[in-house]
Amino acid sequence: MRYNQEYGYALKILFENLFGISAWYDIKHSTDLKKWKSYSKKALSALEISAQATVQVVDNNWEKEFYSIIEFGRKRIDSSKYFEQLLSNLAASFGELSFLQLGMLPRRKGIKKVTLRHPSDWKLDRYRSVQYVQSAKQREASNKKSLKSPGGTGEVDP
Repeated sequence: MRYNQEYGYALKILFENLFGISAWYDIKHSTDLKKWKSYSKKALSALEISAQATVQVVDNNWEKEFYSIIEFGRKRIDSSKYFEQLLSNLAASFGELSFLQLGMLPRRKGIKKVTLRHPSDWKLDRYRSVQYVQSAKQREASNKKSLKSPGGTGEVDP
């Protein structure tokens, strides 16, 4: 496949949101796979640090699986030989982490067919439940952000 700069547009926006405008300019017209790999691994590291700083209650199995997915994601990124392969590897890592954040990563290899029709097939709380809590101070900050910025855009968050 031939590299097309349009493929990376959404990823450029993610990198800018994570690392600032300098990241955008650094990769804006870049076709340097090394540079894209660097930012991709940096994004996984940012997720790792964010989990350490944010997740307050966690069991050892979740923690092991989380760090295992992060490490395997880094290896996937390192092994990427093409831009499309890098995008696929990064998307797979983020997808796995997303499901783990909801409770568990489904492991359905070998199952003939899985549908979306039955919500019970997608209830991921077999080992843990996710609970989002919000303090009064957090609620106030969220409300202020919503008032200042329709749709959550235009305001810079840390």
